[in-house]
Amino acid sequence: MVSKLILLIILGFVAALYFPDSRQSLINTAMPVLEPVYVWSAEREITDLITSVRREARGTSGLPATRSWNAWLTANFTGDITTDPWGKTYSYQAWPDSFAIRSDGPDGQTDTEDDIRGSFRRPF
Repeated sequence: MVSKLILLIILGFVAALYFPDSRQSLINTAMPVLEPVYVWSAEREITDLITSVRREARGTSGLPATRSWNAWLTANFTGDITTDPWGKTYSYQAWPDSFAIRSDGPDGQTDTEDDIRGSFRRPF
């Protein structure tokens, strides 16, 4: 049974590569299964980013500036952690007593109910 399922998955990927018109259909079919995994991945990455920002704040006695977030992110991380699972860069906001890191979530729109957010208050 498992071998048939694996074979079916492989055939689906081959069909998606061979027939470009079927790619979107395959993605739409798989999305209900993948979406919770993407959300979980974004939550884990935000937790890792918060830990790194806290470490930076303790080491330098300050938070990265909001306007230099992208530079700080690319200087301290490489690869996929700089963007959320939907391909957008994590946003960051710093205040004197706290900071927040956010993903716009599956819909890619800011300030909607599917946004994924993590924040931390002093002491860092």
